[in-house]
Amino acid sequence: MKFIARLEENILSLLLVAMTLVVFIEVAARLMNTGVLWAQELTLLLSAWMVMFGASYCVKKGAHIGVDLVTNMLNDNAKRIVAIVAGALCIVYCWLIAWGGWVYLVKFKKIGLELEDIPLEKWQAYSFIIIATLLMSVRFAIIIKGNITGEIIGMKLTDEAEEALELQEEGDVK
Repeated sequence: MKFIARLEENILSLLLVAMTLVVFIEVAARLMNTGVLWAQELTLLLSAWMVMFGASYCVKKGAHIGVDLVTNMLNDNAKRIVAIVAGALCIVYCWLIAWGGWVYLVKFKKIGLELEDIPLEKWQAYSFIIIATLLMSVRFAIIIKGNITGEIIGMKLTDEAEEALELQEEGDVK
């Protein structure tokens, strides 16, 4: 599990650094009245990879927006049941996206299309669709397991209002 825990953070860090370097190189090249033909396409690909892996990371950290008005009124056992059902539905949704991505990538592989500016086949560049959604489904499975074993209660969402109040209190204390 530690491998998966660090995997998203390392991938996101690498993608952010790579995207920053590509944009820097492109800006520097433009200042010298030239350009890097493939920079924009690579930046878009890196940001798409980052969004998908970032979504998985947000599941891990509980950073997704959650409407918990109703579930907050439930007892702990009911919260766990709702979280298990919601997690299962999220896994099904992830698998549907992964399946659709698989169908999409198989078609690109059969056709043999390449990216416009980078000599890479589209199915390879867009493989993040499958990888990230399957990784996200693992994150939801961990939440389900935690609710079954009693380690966590609910979907492990952060409470922004509570955090804002805590920050306000810390500011008043200082």
